[in-house]
Amino acid sequence: MKYLLLCGAFILNNVYAGSLNSFSGYLQQHLAYGYNSDTAQESLNSALFLDYNHNFNGNWKFKGNAKIYYDLIYDIKSDRYTQDELNAFRSQKEVFDAYIEGSAGDDLDIKLGRQVIVWGRSDNIRITDILNPLDNRIPGVTNIEDLRLPVTMARFDYFTENWRITPIVILEQRFSKLPPFGSVFSLSPFVMPDNESYNDITYALSIDRAFPEWDISLYAARIRDDSGCIPIESNPRITHEKTTMFGAALNIINDSWLVKVEAAYFDGLRFTSTQEKHFSRTDSLIGVEYSGAVDTIINYDFSLRHFNNYDIKLFDEPNLLNRDTYQHAFGVNSDFMNATLHINYLLSLYGVSMNKGGLQKISAKYDVTDRVSVDIGAIDYISGSVFFNEIKNQDTIFMNITYNF
Repeated sequence: MKYLLLCGAFILNNVYAGSLNSFSGYLQQHLAYGYNSDTAQESLNSALFLDYNHNFNGNWKFKGNAKIYYDLIYDIKSDRYTQDELNAFRSQKEVFDAYIEGSAGDDLDIKLGRQVIVWGRSDNIRITDILNPLDNRIPGVTNIEDLRLPVTMARFDYFTENWRITPIVILEQRFSKLPPFGSVFSLSPFVMPDNESYNDITYALSIDRAFPEWDISLYAARIRDDSGCIPIESNPRITHEKTTMFGAALNIINDSWLVKVEAAYFDGLRFTSTQEKHFSRTDSLIGVEYSGAVDTIINYDFSLRHFNNYDIKLFDEPNLLNRDTYQHAFGVNSDFMNATLHINYLLSLYGVSMNKGGLQKISAKYDVTDRVSVDIGAIDYISGSVFFNEIKNQDTIFMNITYNF
């Protein structure tokens, strides 16, 4: 908290010296209807998003944004939902980005506050992208770039010759949002305990270099495990022990083709089913992206998560952990009508033979004017595993009407 207070003091001391660059945002009406089941997740969500930018004297600036929403469906059909669902989905007030950034010389940039730091190369599968938790309450509804939850961090980008060295100090320990008890997307037979709270500091480091036709990033982190473990004791809370991660990511460019490679090693993982036992896991990904077609990008990623010391008890975890977990992701993004119509398709499947379930999502966004857009689409959940068999009838159609200002 003291780091946020220092950040706020800096802003108050300088806000009158600068000029207001932009104050923007959007109003959005989100509608969702489950056409395959009476228990499908529905929505009449009205949201306001505000974004504020301010430049100080010199080369420093502040950025902050926040979102509030209210979903009327939880009033109209309140008897359908558990209290946990009502608490999670009926309304929200949340600050997202809130940081200051600038240069402290020719070779050092600093960014302090709540922010998102993206590691890795894949847009659809997370391998090395571990610094920000996710909003996982409704799978597939939101693209991964909008799922990340900002965390208070201090980032220092030091540039030397062709390298960028980035030490990161993580000042806030925040964890992913999971489906609440009673949700069709929660397989837990009981109300999950709250996360343990932590006030310590954790650390991460990235080293990057770009070459004419390829680039490479090296990563290391000592952070708290996002998934956590429930100890066997009275009044338990989900504990998140510190884990060590080493990873790397690589891009290779050849004309219209892009090859993506990621790998990560995790040590010190703990799970509820095995309690005190620690595990290590190696995650890897290879992907290709083709941008040679007019206004179209086609991509495919394949990943493997492998436990180096597997225990059969891990299959008792709520998400049924196997020794090896395979995932495929295929996507197509196309623009039409002078880039006013945007068509996006994503197919994500699990299993080495793509037979362990997944989802597909298609959407079409049309820019009616410079300020108004309409986005319609559908999500189809595909059976094949315990989890996806449970939600296979939660298929949803949705529409977003957005006014930008």
